[in-house]
Amino acid sequence: MNRPQRLFELDALRGMSLLGIVLMNILIFSFPYDNIDLTKHLSGFDVTIIRSVKLIIISSFYPIFTFLFGYGLAIMYQNTQRKQLRFYPIIYRRLFFLLVVGLLHGYFIFSGDILFTYAVTGMVAVLLIKLSKNTLTSIALILFMVKIIVILMPVVILHAMYGPDNSFNMLSHSVQDLINSRQSSSYLDFLPINMEENNYSILDTLTISAIFEFLPYILIGIAAQKFDLISHIRAVPQKYLKWGILAIVVGYIYKLPSVIYYADETYKLVSSLLAGPIVATGYILVFCYLCQTVKGKNWLSVFAFPGKLSMSVYLTQSIIFLYIYTGAGFALYNKLTLAQSYTLAILVYMVQLVVSYLYLKRYKQGSFEWIWRKFTYLK
Repeated sequence: MNRPQRLFELDALRGMSLLGIVLMNILIFSFPYDNIDLTKHLSGFDVTIIRSVKLIIISSFYPIFTFLFGYGLAIMYQNTQRKQLRFYPIIYRRLFFLLVVGLLHGYFIFSGDILFTYAVTGMVAVLLIKLSKNTLTSIALILFMVKIIVILMPVVILHAMYGPDNSFNMLSHSVQDLINSRQSSSYLDFLPINMEENNYSILDTLTISAIFEFLPYILIGIAAQKFDLISHIRAVPQKYLKWGILAIVVGYIYKLPSVIYYADETYKLVSSLLAGPIVATGYILVFCYLCQTVKGKNWLSVFAFPGKLSMSVYLTQSIIFLYIYTGAGFALYNKLTLAQSYTLAILVYMVQLVVSYLYLKRYKQGSFEWIWRKFTYLK
């Protein structure tokens, strides 16, 4: 089967979002980030790091990756229609493979897996893929508004019942249990709590996240492909640059109170829900604008290499950090400073950049991508 020409902007943007994802995930790999308010346990330069990460990274990169997933689904639909292939058998095989990989990844490597969630959400999204871009956008906005209510109301109720400084933990283990399991010299000690956390992640996906958290971004991605966003940016890049800068500035201003501790928990949640996607929109538009400039394209081209190997890069990151932070390897969980963990994360990503470049000089696609394609097309 002939492969359509890839869009440079999408590959580079996907590679850049992989950097953002590893800068988010390193918090979970290295600390009990989901179980405590990490900012209360840091000092010195680590405080500056976590504030910067909250402003620039947190809640602003997973929407980009999810948007790109939707954009890719729409491209695949367009290609199958052009070649007169049956779209749904092909796409559901592709998504089923992703689901299985996500389950294995989530249970045995990293409970913060996103592949299972993408697979489940994608199975819903493709049922709507024939709708117009305006209808898709309207559905996405409605789901987004419902999401704010669905996620915000329980937080408001819990804060009213238990106070703003108390947290509600649905998991059976304590923070110390989590730390002990990660620092244990045995990988088998890591598994039970990781599996419990992944069970909760799956439950969250099947009840809330798939429809309200991820589906809106996927539908926006599909709508953007139908709108041919990349071609529009190429035609009038300055226009989209202005909108991109405006979105980033507005998003940062809205995020700032929660970053510097001038906001209560409810505002922090609303800030994450609203400002994160606004900043993500700005990143997408500014990044795509820079891809239209000679210097920008030259500098950003390095991101296209991991972007073409996104699944391989994502899974490899998890395996590396599993070895670094759990009993499968060095068991450095909760032992390094935030600065040290981020140094490791950036070094790992830089090595992946180089390896991706060298790999693609010899091969056309990654090993996971090759298997995924074979399963998708059965050839």
